[in-house]
Amino acid sequence: MRDAPHPPGSPAGDLAAAREGWIALLGEERVLPQDVAERRYGICTAGIRRTIPAALLPASDVEVIEIVRIAHRCRVPIYPISTGHNWGYGTANPAVDGCVVVDLSRLDRILDFDPELGLVTLEPGVTQQALADFLDRGGHPFLVPTTGAGPTCSILGNALERGYGITPVADHFAAVTSLEAVLPDGTVYRSGLSELGAREVDRAFKWGIGPYLDGIFTQGAFGIVTRMTLALARRPSGFAGFFFSLRDPGRLDRLVSAVRDVEARLEGVVSAINLMNRHRVLAMTIPYPPELVGQGRTLPPADVERLGREYQIMAWTGAGALYGEPAVVAAARRTVRKLLRPAVDRLWFMTPARAAAMARLSALMPGVIGTRGRRVAAAVQSALQILLGRPSDVALHVMYWKLGGPPGLRPLDPARDGCGLIWYTPLVPLKPPAVVRYVEHVTSTCLAHGMEPLITLTTMSPRCFDSSVPLLFDRGDEEQARRAAACYRALLDEGLALGFAPYRLPPDAMRRVVDGTSRFWSLVGSLKRAIDPDGIVAPGRYAPLGATRPSAGTGLIRSAPE
Repeated sequence: MRDAPHPPGSPAGDLAAAREGWIALLGEERVLPQDVAERRYGICTAGIRRTIPAALLPASDVEVIEIVRIAHRCRVPIYPISTGHNWGYGTANPAVDGCVVVDLSRLDRILDFDPELGLVTLEPGVTQQALADFLDRGGHPFLVPTTGAGPTCSILGNALERGYGITPVADHFAAVTSLEAVLPDGTVYRSGLSELGAREVDRAFKWGIGPYLDGIFTQGAFGIVTRMTLALARRPSGFAGFFFSLRDPGRLDRLVSAVRDVEARLEGVVSAINLMNRHRVLAMTIPYPPELVGQGRTLPPADVERLGREYQIMAWTGAGALYGEPAVVAAARRTVRKLLRPAVDRLWFMTPARAAAMARLSALMPGVIGTRGRRVAAAVQSALQILLGRPSDVALHVMYWKLGGPPGLRPLDPARDGCGLIWYTPLVPLKPPAVVRYVEHVTSTCLAHGMEPLITLTTMSPRCFDSSVPLLFDRGDEEQARRAAACYRALLDEGLALGFAPYRLPPDAMRRVVDGTSRFWSLVGSLKRAIDPDGIVAPGRYAPLGATRPSAGTGLIRSAPE
């Protein structure tokens, strides 16, 4: 087995000595050699390739501490993952070559649960489905902070990426109250109040005492988080989903104003609200029609219009939910109707009971009408389940659009199944002119690169949207992969010029944004040098590569936006 090339210009770490220490700690079966590690962790939806010299499979936080101590002593860089299902953001791939992957998926315990306060303390390997099963077994009336990434994805990992969903607490890191991490020298960091012996109140109060340091472990490379406490939203006694459509894309500005008003007037009662363009909803609704794609390599506008009419999908479709006491939800419904109805062509409310009745009725309907009715009923039921904190893989299906749909294998694994996906996820001010300008930017840039413009806008507050644009391609087609990478670069660069900055980056885009000469990234670099001078933990991830002695390798990157 060949060792990974050490980053140029840095002193070579002693990988052989580190491997011996890790085998003594974990046993040979939990220290994977390079060929196995790259097969298991090197498959990425973006089509990038990294050199991964080994992978480690710890089963406890004690083992993680020893792994880090060995890495520190031997000066070998390591890259932690929770479950490795970071689809569209590098999957399980490190940011640079030569990092040993530390797979934390076997740390899968729910360590503590406070049913009075709704506080759960868990490890990195606890997935959305595992938390749902735990709450169901105990009859605990709380919601899982679900995301579209699916049931097999890590709760902790998503929070550390500052991910979001559309349940009552949309910003998942906002729900994190305390955490514990192994620092690059093998010592353990705990939130401030826990250091004072006040562990119970530490779990109940996010900000602690003194400077707030827990945040540096999000989108950072300062340590390996081994446990986290989150506040769960209580399952409401009243609930209603709402759905709406807008036929005329020229009225998007009016719709944006109405959505902002709903969020501002009903903050704490309304979920995050999703807006999806026709392209995005079609990708979730119909099989990809390659026979319609001509020299332009995208669906012609006339066919997009025709398919929209055929499947009753308007220019923009939206969804949200109301949570609270039944009387509160009833009053909120009136407010939503008052604010949204003048701005849309269609608005309806849906409860789980009504959706179930719709599904039963559509099952009895014959022909094309029945088929469409069943499709709509299934989509509505799936959406309501996610809004009610039930993990689902329904949102993953869009990743398989260019492949003709997901395979029979479960659970779904877009990287394993050949999906090509890069996420472009910028933040957009919740102002009508900015949103219209952003939609024009994404649409024109995607079409110019032969990519379908699949746009979703999700409210993070009454002030800001986060947008998610999946660049979908057949990973087996190198020409499509090149176009997707070029499209991402153009979206990123042109979006920044317009003021639309991403909230999250795939690893091979780090160097396009992380600029060591800026004051912000210079300060990040100073912190990285102070905490991790040898670049042991996740070098190149949200930190300037010159911040520590190791620097980036050249990378065996295929179709990477460099």
